[in-house]
Amino acid sequence: MDEEYRPSWRDRLRRRSRRDLLARLRARVEPEGTRLLDLGGGTGVTTVAFGDGARERVVLEPNEKRIRSGRRAHAPVTFVAGVAEAIPFEPGRFDRVVSLMSFHHFSDGEKACREAARVLAPGGRLVIYDFDRGPPPARLVAFWVVRVRHRTMHLLTTSELEQVVREAGFRNVRREAYRGGAFVTGER
Repeated sequence: MDEEYRPSWRDRLRRRSRRDLLARLRARVEPEGTRLLDLGGGTGVTTVAFGDGARERVVLEPNEKRIRSGRRAHAPVTFVAGVAEAIPFEPGRFDRVVSLMSFHHFSDGEKACREAARVLAPGGRLVIYDFDRGPPPARLVAFWVVRVRHRTMHLLTTSELEQVVREAGFRNVRREAYRGGAFVTGER
């Protein structure tokens, strides 16, 4: 018998505070019946929310501590340790690849987009939501993360992110600003 999913109080708070964002993401992902890969999906709490109805949900996460936390909570996803720049799956394996607030952590966003294109089946969809380096809220976040927390971030403007997605071979690339960030989507 499967264990009941019990996210931590931090994950429940994170999910609750992103409710509207997750609904908008879900509308772009259209997960029903798909094989879904979440790049940098952490503990899987948001993957569970926006990926409900997917045939398969996989979280690719470089942080072993987050993977352990998600497994302890019995998140109904498959966790795989790894990075977006070297996705450990065969070509055409997924119908959807998602990056929610993680693209700015990738050391090589261009390579990550090429890898996403590689593992997407024909007709598959890439959906990214991340900060937009342009507006003031994102600049404040970048300052806090880089200067105060001493973490590397690679923030792009929405138009730069859109260009990276196009250059990775995606078609029908679209962008939409939303609350200091933007959705960028493309089809394989």
